[in-house]
Amino acid sequence: MGGWRARRVVLTGDLDRFATSRALHAPSREDHPLRDAVRAAVETALSPRQRRIVEAYFFEGLSQSDIARALGITQQVVHKALFGDVRRGVRVGGAIGKLRTALAPLAARIGATSRAGSGGRQPVYNHGD
Repeated sequence: MGGWRARRVVLTGDLDRFATSRALHAPSREDHPLRDAVRAAVETALSPRQRRIVEAYFFEGLSQSDIARALGITQQVVHKALFGDVRRGVRVGGAIGKLRTALAPLAARIGATSRAGSGGRQPVYNHGD
């Protein structure tokens, strides 16, 4: 049997282009602050190269190899730009870590709101990193 393999979520570069009539859920006021916060974090928390790599990987759906070829760098450099590097057992650098830090206050507020509305239950997410 094949092992379980996490799938990468590919976001779209322009969330506003989708018709709300086809949405899986009704848009709410909280959707806009969340979307805007993610956009702002990508714009402000990342270096220009990290921003280009994050946009290509998560918004355009390109593979690390495709990004490396387009930018003239190695796939390993793309991977480290996204996820950082482990040094002495500690993960350092990487765009994902920067985005987590930049979005932590918002995530805490959203988590507190969702826990209050779900009877204290929280979904468990494993992103494989």
